[in-house]
Amino acid sequence: MRIIAHRMTRLTLALLAALGVVASLALPGPAAAQESEIKILEHRVETNFPTDVKFYVEVAGPDEIEEVRVVMKTIGQVTRSAYRQVEFEPGVSISGEAELLTGGTNYVPPGTRMAYSFEVRDKGGRLLRTDEEVFVYLDSRFEWFTVSEGIVTVYYNNQLVKSRAEHVLETALTSMAVTGPLLGIAPELPLHIVTYHNYQDMVGALPFRSQATRQQLITQGMAFDEERVLMVHSGDSSVTNTTAHEFVHLLVGDALGRAYSRAPAWLNEGLAEYGARHDDRERDIMNGYLERAIREGDVRPLWHLGSYSGTPSDIVYAYAHGESVVTFMVLEYGEGKMTELMRTLTRTLDIDAALMQVYGFDQYGLDSAWREAIGLEPLPRPEEAQNHPLLRDLPQATIAPVLAPTFAPPAVTPATPPEAVAPATEQQPTPAPPVAGEPAAEEPAVLEPSVAEPAQPAGQEPEPELESESEPTSGSPTESPASGFSPTGIQAIIVVLAFLVILLGALAGVLVVWRGRA
Repeated sequence: MRIIAHRMTRLTLALLAALGVVASLALPGPAAAQESEIKILEHRVETNFPTDVKFYVEVAGPDEIEEVRVVMKTIGQVTRSAYRQVEFEPGVSISGEAELLTGGTNYVPPGTRMAYSFEVRDKGGRLLRTDEEVFVYLDSRFEWFTVSEGIVTVYYNNQLVKSRAEHVLETALTSMAVTGPLLGIAPELPLHIVTYHNYQDMVGALPFRSQATRQQLITQGMAFDEERVLMVHSGDSSVTNTTAHEFVHLLVGDALGRAYSRAPAWLNEGLAEYGARHDDRERDIMNGYLERAIREGDVRPLWHLGSYSGTPSDIVYAYAHGESVVTFMVLEYGEGKMTELMRTLTRTLDIDAALMQVYGFDQYGLDSAWREAIGLEPLPRPEEAQNHPLLRDLPQATIAPVLAPTFAPPAVTPATPPEAVAPATEQQPTPAPPVAGEPAAEEPAVLEPSVAEPAQPAGQEPEPELESESEPTSGSPTESPASGFSPTGIQAIIVVLAFLVILLGALAGVLVVWRGRA
C-alpha cells in the first residue's frame, strides 16, 4: 500500500507539473503584456494662428521607439481625419513634434473643434494608442472668453464687450427656435460663434480675398457649415441681422448634411433671409430692390439663381427674390412642406427632383406659381422660348457656394488689411443693402485674386528664397578669406603646440627615472 501511495504521489506531482507547464503557456508572458509599457510622459498643443498647429510629445519605453503618429480630425458636420509623423531622434526616450497646416488651401476657421490622439510603436513590436483629446482651435493673437447656453457657445476677446456677446448668443438661440422647426431639425452637436468687435482684427482671421474685393466689400459675417462655426463682426450695428442670417446657414447645413452644396442659392439665402431679424427700415430697403426689378420687368428666372454674382446691388436683389419665394412657399403650402423638402433633398441631391416629389412641380413650376401670386405673367419654358428677353444669353445655372459671407454696404472702404493666406476656393460675397434710397449704378465687384496677389496653387510648396551674396557694408565685421588664418585659429595652434611640449617633457622625465633605476 505504501508503494502504491508513493507511486500515486509521484503521479500527482507529475500531473501538477504538467498543469503548471500548460498554465504557463496559457498565461500572458512579457510579450503579451508589453502594450502598456510604452508611456506618454508629456504632450501639449500649440496654436500658431493662422498658419499651423503643433503637437509636442515625449515618449519612453523599454525598446527603441520606432514610430510616433499624431492622428487628428476636425469635429463638425463633416469629420475629416488625417495623421502626421512626429519627427524625433531615435532612442528609448524621445521627444518630437508634428505640424498640421491650417492656412492657405488648408484653411481652418477659428472656433473649430479638433480631436487628436497618439500612436506609438517600438522595435519590440509594442503598440500604444492613446484616447482622443479635444481642443478648440482659436485665434492665438487674443485671449478668449465665452458665454454659452445649450449647444451654442459665443467667443469674444474683450471683457468690455461681454454684453455684445450675450446679445449674439440670444440672437442665435432665437434664430434656432424659429428656423429649426421649419427645417425639421433639433441640433445636438455644438455650434460655435467667434466674434470680433474690431473689424481689422477679424480681417486677419478670414479666408484669403483679393485686395480689390476687400476694398469694395466688408465681410460682416461668414458661416462655415462643415465646421459648425460662425464668425461675426460684433462691433457693427447690423450684428443682429448678420448673426441671424449666417446662423441659419449653419442650421441649413445641419438639415441637409452632404446635400448642402446641392441647395441652390435662392433656397439657401432665401431661408437665411426668412430667418433674419431685419428692422423695418432694412426690410423696406430689401423689398425696394425686388419692387424695382418687378417694375422694370427684370425679374430673373428662378432656375438661374443657383448662385449669385454681379454688383452688390444685384446680389441684394437676389437675396430679396429668394426670400420672397421662400415666404411664398411657407405661406401657400405650409411649413411642413418645407421640412419635407429638406429631407427629400438629402436623398435626391437634386432640387428639381425634390420639388417634384414634395410639391408636384420643379423650379419652373415654382417660379410660375410665385409670379402669378405677385401679379406677373409666367415665363415660357426655356425650351419653348429661346428669344424671350429674360431667357436670352443666360449663363448655365450653378449650385450655390458652400460659404456665403454677409457684407456691409460697398460705400464703406476700410484700410487695406494685412494679407491672409489663400483658401481652397474663392468664397462668394453676399452684401448687405445700402443705407438708404434707391441703389445707384455700381461697378461689378471683383471676385478673383488680383494679378499682383496670385494665390499659391493647391498642393504646391512655395519655392525657397535663394541666398544672395553681397559686399560687406562699411563698419560691419567680415570673415577672413578661406586661405588665411583668423586670430582665433592662431591662438588654437599655440595652445596645441604648448600641450605637445609639456607632454614631451613629461615623457623625458619618465625615461630618465626608468634608466636611473635600471
